[in-house]
Amino acid sequence: MPELPEVETVRNSLKEIILNQTIRSISINYNKIIKNVSEENFISSLVGQTFLDIDRHGKYLIFHLNDYYLISHLRMEGKYLIKNEEEINKHEHIIFTFDDFNMRYHDTRKFGTMHLYQKNINIFDELPLKNVGYEPFDNRLTIDNLYNKFQKMKKPIKTTLLDQKIIAGLGNIYADEVLYSTRINPLTQTNKLSREDVEKILNASRKVLKKAISLGGTTIRSFVSSHDISGRFQNELLIHTKKTCPNCRKEVAKIYVGSRGTYYCPDCQPLR
Repeated sequence: MPELPEVETVRNSLKEIILNQTIRSISINYNKIIKNVSEENFISSLVGQTFLDIDRHGKYLIFHLNDYYLISHLRMEGKYLIKNEEEINKHEHIIFTFDDFNMRYHDTRKFGTMHLYQKNINIFDELPLKNVGYEPFDNRLTIDNLYNKFQKMKKPIKTTLLDQKIIAGLGNIYADEVLYSTRINPLTQTNKLSREDVEKILNASRKVLKKAISLGGTTIRSFVSSHDISGRFQNELLIHTKKTCPNCRKEVAKIYVGSRGTYYCPDCQPLR
């Protein structure tokens, strides 16, 4: 699943291509991706609209058009591809056509979502964004704020870090990297963490995500940017998918926490 760095990479690459482009037509081959309006409403609302900006909140892309916000979540395998007149692939479900090229939403798993709202609506009061917390780069996510939330949670810290209501943008890969860099065991009960632990987690989240963004994200399976370029942070991973701990040189353990494959070093990240 594309996490914050991958979505930020998509945002940056799309901004270079589609800003100031006007939608001339839209083709929809799988309408279940569109969640809060009908297929007909989606098309009639967006044709003639121009892309003015693209923001991101956590793992969500927020496209700004003249009169609308289009909110897109890539889920497991979603991506935006820029093409000309090539034949439409069976996995290209929504095609936005401009004057000289088109942008295609490609999703082999069909799990991605799109929500459309008029600009007079506060999108952060509406689904899906109203259920998304602050991301690590947001100054509103303070150590005390996060510590107070953690004190109410008895689930494993790995599960907590994946909860987008608590911290937006972290996914399986980066949660493993953050916990390894802070030497916190992924099974540690969240409310047993000290304020110092929480500070380490927040700082590590910012550091790991910032570096991943600078390297265009992580490509382990299928992620590419809209320029069809793979990420490079997979070359910097310290623990996720690794066999040997880079610190103690002992074997890395793989377990499942809340059904998510989790990598950690039992020696460097002992359970408290």
